[in-house]
Amino acid sequence: MSTSVFPRSQYDNGVPDITDPWPVKDIIYVGVMSPVMLLATLEWVLWILSLNYCFFRVFQKAESTGVKVLACLMSLLFTIIRLIFLPVMLVTLPLPAQVTKYFPPALVSALQWFAFWTFSTLLVIPWLICIYQLVTQSLGKTKRIMYVLDELTAPKVVIVMPCYNEPPDILVRTVDSLVDCDYPPSCLHIFLSFDGDEQNEMYLKTIEKLGVPLTLEDYPKSIDLVYRSTRITASRFPHGGKRMCQKRTFQLIDRVYTAYLKRNDNLFILFIDSDCILDKVCIQNFMYDMELKPGSKQNMLAMTGVITSTTEKNSLITILQDMEYIHGQLFERSVESGCGAVTCLPGALTILRFSAFRKMAKYYFADKFEQCEDMFDYAKCHLGEDRWLTHLFMIGAKERYQIQMNTGAFCKTEAVQDFKNLLKQRRRWFLGFITNEACMLTDTRLWRRYPLLLIIRFAQNTIRTTALLFFIMVISLATTSQKVVQLPIGFIAISLGLNWAIMIYFGAKLGRFKIWMYPLMFILNPFFNWLYMVYGIFTASQRTWGGPRADAGTADTQTTAQAAVERAEMMGDDLNVVPETFKPALAARRSLRGRTDITIPATHLQPSDKLHGRFAAATQTLEGHYVHDQGSTTTLPEVFVRNPNAPRMPLHPRNSFESELSATSGLYSFYMPRRVESIMDPEDTRYYHEQQRNQRPAGGAYFEENNYAAAYDNANQSTVRQPDPSTDSDDASTGTEMYLLKKPYAPVPHGHLSSSYQGEHRTAANASNSSISLFHPGSNITASGASGPSQGPMPRPVSGLAVPSPLAQMTRNSTPTELDEMLPRGSGSSEVRTVQGEAVGKESEGKRHRKKLSKPRPESK
Repeated sequence: MSTSVFPRSQYDNGVPDITDPWPVKDIIYVGVMSPVMLLATLEWVLWILSLNYCFFRVFQKAESTGVKVLACLMSLLFTIIRLIFLPVMLVTLPLPAQVTKYFPPALVSALQWFAFWTFSTLLVIPWLICIYQLVTQSLGKTKRIMYVLDELTAPKVVIVMPCYNEPPDILVRTVDSLVDCDYPPSCLHIFLSFDGDEQNEMYLKTIEKLGVPLTLEDYPKSIDLVYRSTRITASRFPHGGKRMCQKRTFQLIDRVYTAYLKRNDNLFILFIDSDCILDKVCIQNFMYDMELKPGSKQNMLAMTGVITSTTEKNSLITILQDMEYIHGQLFERSVESGCGAVTCLPGALTILRFSAFRKMAKYYFADKFEQCEDMFDYAKCHLGEDRWLTHLFMIGAKERYQIQMNTGAFCKTEAVQDFKNLLKQRRRWFLGFITNEACMLTDTRLWRRYPLLLIIRFAQNTIRTTALLFFIMVISLATTSQKVVQLPIGFIAISLGLNWAIMIYFGAKLGRFKIWMYPLMFILNPFFNWLYMVYGIFTASQRTWGGPRADAGTADTQTTAQAAVERAEMMGDDLNVVPETFKPALAARRSLRGRTDITIPATHLQPSDKLHGRFAAATQTLEGHYVHDQGSTTTLPEVFVRNPNAPRMPLHPRNSFESELSATSGLYSFYMPRRVESIMDPEDTRYYHEQQRNQRPAGGAYFEENNYAAAYDNANQSTVRQPDPSTDSDDASTGTEMYLLKKPYAPVPHGHLSSSYQGEHRTAANASNSSISLFHPGSNITASGASGPSQGPMPRPVSGLAVPSPLAQMTRNSTPTELDEMLPRGSGSSEVRTVQGEAVGKESEGKRHRKKLSKPRPESK
């Protein structure tokens, strides 16, 4: 009796020799199988060469001996294990008996048992970790918060949504999905950031769909508006790519919430793509694990959710993508989360604790194209930026399990519809994956902190590209060359059975029954993955199948690296660049300007040691303040004494402080947001408010029904609510409050500044630090404090940005002229810009020319 774990053809004298005539079924089987075998062999060779090449590049660029030693060790172990698997795959394949009769039975049995236990271990252990994660965490689109969530208990969430050339309907659809979330709208603040400062048709149509009447020739670079009771800041930044757009949005958020962060550590920043559709309980479930979970240490720093695909028309490609998304995130990322940290925080859905992120911001946004020396650097930092930035966070975190996966936060994104774009997308993912994988596997700090995670990842890399073997088994059955009992049943049961079982559970739990077709993905995906890898490897250095293209993006004295990359992206191929020209071109441009003494830094191979423990929440003092001692946004008032001879900077958002350093520190324009009412006349303001009243309620409006119900009950009323000195509170209100409230507003949002603190620690002298974000629509104070077109007493401040109690007391019944006199001279600027280091107040010049409204304005009462 054979001791082989896999039944095979019997080795007896009745088996013909290999030189004897073959049966027709075996000839057909070998003829069909041979091309597949050649493809598998090519894939096996290319995977060894590509990962070893990345280890070699790590060795060359390594900044320490430990990294070099680890790169050599990883390369050696990877090669040895892959070479061992070559004969294993050979004896595992269902080959004809004319071939297998020449294999030594003892060696065949040993190799088969080795393959069985190795594959079983590498498949069962991650499967058990995933099951443990599913048992300990709730899966599905169900609420995890069992108590009533309102503006008093909900943390503040700012959403960063960069957009570039997206249709307005898509942008508004994403905004609606955010506003529809089951979360108090007063605790949401959406930053709609346009990558491009031109006032084009896309921008105008977008803000029009958000309720802003198009009555002006020009609009400020950044405006605050209210859409369905939710505050939205729409900003236009100079074109610089997605990362630069996120950076400038972060700087804007940091300025707007400076005072808030000194007293609170419950501000979170959510990064999403402009085409995503969030589930109703997505944000609420994020907040449950990040902050509100009973017994939580409240030290969770970063989380990602479950990104699924959506499409208007199903096809084979979209169905395969949907199954791949579900399996890759709910299974693979759940395993990583159970091992200490996920290795990829996708930009499409990632939430971070703001106080911790601001300490990492200058490292997160630091890498530039000019620092890339070759395609390895370009793929690592640009094509695989999500993995590279997650690597930063993994080093910066102080503990394990602070970068996790949330199985209750779901969002949808558009699936790629055609194979050509899918091929480009997966090539980008593959190159970003393999370069960052080599960097992570050679980082000694990660091995000390996440040993189980890196062991599993390394082991999975060794068995990668073996999936074509299953297709060969299917061919053997289809050609009747082999019987079922002759196939490696144990291998099939472990590999397909466990994965299919968990996919059936996912489908039943989520109601996505099409993922039950997982065997289809199990058979077809190996061919797609083969094509992604082979195409990616062969085009990584040559840019195209046929070699370098003449139109490849190169940098020179006239073209920056950023411009070269943008040109390649506009042509539909962001890999069609020559990174080797980036640094020499920058050096040439600097030499033309006489700046030859400045050294261009190289891209770091791995995160700096300075990041160790930096990714952490702010520390709280005994007085209740939060100290950002390692913050990347630390301001000079915390370090130096103010120079009394320096000119005063109007509307500086931090404590009053100016220094002579300010004259040389500014590098780009920065605009604080203006309330949209401050740029309208009273008639436009009334029309804008009427548009707001006609908007449907936010998804979480019922959390604040006592404060918002009157706004919807009196939709026909067009007069603006006037503050009542006898009932109105001086505390910060919800910021997106409607303007027809009948009842006085009393609550203070969760974590917001209390009136006692304002009275003790703030004075009227701080009025010059208040931006337009502090004021409600209908205010007669603009961003600079200048009198605006609307009349009436000053309304109350918005969420998180409280006006000092003394100032509120003085301005309660003040006229516009009196308010103007309270503010410092020279602060009448509607926009504050830093140009070549000088802060200047720029008053709007000329008259605004009105355009005809697209529809008649309703009559005001």
